[in-house]
Amino acid sequence: MEYLYRLNYPAEWKQNTPITIALHGMGTDYHDLQPVLDQIAPDAIQLSLQGDLPFQTGYEFFAPDFERGSQQEEAVIGKVIDHVYDFISHLLDDKQLTGHPLHYLGFSQGAIIGSGLVIAHPELFTQVELFSGRLPAFVEMKSKQLPKKLELPQIFISQGALDPLFEPALGKHLAAVFQEHFTNVHYHEYQVGHGIVAQTLKDVLHENQPH
Repeated sequence: MEYLYRLNYPAEWKQNTPITIALHGMGTDYHDLQPVLDQIAPDAIQLSLQGDLPFQTGYEFFAPDFERGSQQEEAVIGKVIDHVYDFISHLLDDKQLTGHPLHYLGFSQGAIIGSGLVIAHPELFTQVELFSGRLPAFVEMKSKQLPKKLELPQIFISQGALDPLFEPALGKHLAAVFQEHFTNVHYHEYQVGHGIVAQTLKDVLHENQPH
């Protein structure tokens, strides 16, 4: 599986410079989260992946049509989670970027995929932001195999109180499941629909400061 991607390097970087990986939502592309990256990870090496399926005026990582229920969902989303993991691993190896701390952020589909990556590979990331997503049932089942309590990654979850796609209860459930296994999980809710507001990014920066 090959994804189109953008890889931006800061003016100065070294072996311990974090790599921030961004996955977008439906109908956009790898440019969509650039303003978010520039706000919360301006000094990081930025890797933005683009979904491989055309959708409306952009792309998606998977078609969200699961008429046959959770078993089909696992077959579709689970495969994408594995493909994204393999692609990132091979790309970082090819670019000689292995060993850098990894930071993940995802919006909508990117957040759904991110939840699966965190559960399948909890040691992979030091920092994670999941914006306006949900937790697939098969990922929740796999989470029961994780130990308690893992200090990393640090996880930030946000949801729009007016989100017509993923209601706040889904974000709260995602946070509750993650809080069973990770010690540093923060949930925030905003008076917005399916999107990210300026306060969201301010809160991410605040939560990531040493306390």
